[in-house]
Amino acid sequence: MRISIPTSFFALFRSKDNINIRNVRLDHLKYMLIFPLAPVFANMQGILFSNSIRLFGLDAMTLMGSAYCIGAGALFAFSDVKNIAKISRISAIIMTAAYIPWVAMRESLLSLILAIIFMFFLGGCAACSAFAYTFTLNNTERLLGAAMISTFFALNQIDYGLSLLSGFFDKAYLTALVAGSCVCLLLYKTSDFSAAENRPKAVLNPALKLTLYFFVAHYFVEIFYTYLPGASMPNAMIANGAVGILSVCLVVALQLITRRSVWNMCNLFFVAEIGTYILYFMPEGSVLRSLARFLHGFEQIGYIAAYYLLGCVFKKHADFRIFKLCLVTILPISMLSYVIPGVFASYAPALLPLAATLTSGIVFIVFILMSPAYSKHLFFAEWSDDFYGVDMAEAGKKIKQSGMLEGLGLSPREKEVASLLLQGKSAKEIAVILEISISTVNFHIKNLYKKLNIGNRSELFARFTSYTASSQDIIPVRND
Repeated sequence: MRISIPTSFFALFRSKDNINIRNVRLDHLKYMLIFPLAPVFANMQGILFSNSIRLFGLDAMTLMGSAYCIGAGALFAFSDVKNIAKISRISAIIMTAAYIPWVAMRESLLSLILAIIFMFFLGGCAACSAFAYTFTLNNTERLLGAAMISTFFALNQIDYGLSLLSGFFDKAYLTALVAGSCVCLLLYKTSDFSAAENRPKAVLNPALKLTLYFFVAHYFVEIFYTYLPGASMPNAMIANGAVGILSVCLVVALQLITRRSVWNMCNLFFVAEIGTYILYFMPEGSVLRSLARFLHGFEQIGYIAAYYLLGCVFKKHADFRIFKLCLVTILPISMLSYVIPGVFASYAPALLPLAATLTSGIVFIVFILMSPAYSKHLFFAEWSDDFYGVDMAEAGKKIKQSGMLEGLGLSPREKEVASLLLQGKSAKEIAVILEISISTVNFHIKNLYKKLNIGNRSELFARFTSYTASSQDIIPVRND
């Protein structure tokens, strides 16, 4: 039976995730910080260069953003699970070497070239760390890592707007971020990627495609604002930063308190950005035009949602080959998110608000029209219970290792079936793994539900993952 768009939309609106602060591992902080770090640079380029420095007819912001996207694809194309830590370290060293003279120079064509080199290797660092962010972290670590970086960026916007340190803070802050990125990358361990090396062969399934759509769409929607007139003015930066911090708090509240699904974060991001661009048609100096700059602060919700969803779904469904294919193709394509508004800003600035509004509206409409697909393949798929676990497809493994299925009156076969259910496997997949018929699998599922006094897999997952979150002395947390 085909699900209607309104039905799927409201079902998704009511859907929930499960994030628990106890699942954070401090020794994985280096992987939590580095991937979301890169967008900070992308949003500060307007501060570092004026429009007077151009190359090939394009402004500095467009060139640096494009270099970042191309570098991400080009450098990651040469990596694999065994050498990714080495490539990360080499990219970090070259990135830092290009940054030091650039930040010390006056604005010039040479400084722009160094900045482009810096952004190229920053892209490579981000691509490698995106893999680490996806395959080494659990759900809570991904969400909080993105939230922390969004908070840092918002605080920087407020400082810039208030001129607390007379412009010195901008370069000092970037220097601290470069140093932090370099340290994180130098601490990467090849052994931390071993779990990703032996993953079964994956295909680009609908869940991955839907995740990639939102990831790319949020870039195309957000980046237009950077090119709008007055976007880098002090009052605009203060407004953006203040609402950005509130947005991060809202995200944390949605996830930790109400446990609302990331789907709600996606929609809130689109609505806020479209509202921002519509308000830009109002006269400069009007209350509504000023409101646009506050409303844009909700961009942070889009960043957090995009990274969190990307990491969760790719860890569940992708292997290194699929991840590499997506990154190598999608990130260079994403340079269009800089080129398109850059061309409008250079040759038709008056049309920029209209282009931003139409682009945002179209991608949002497509997103809503795909609600049934998001419902079927993502948030209400057979494996969607993994969003309630410590990590995607990891809770079942932890429970099996802990022996928590012992002493419940389950037969050996029922324990196997329960463990596979907790790993997100469907009845069909379990039948293939255990080499038994689907009807036999369903028979075992019915029996174990009866013995555990539960009615479905959601209750099964909720029962055992509540132990993983609260009984650290019972269930050891692995560093994988």
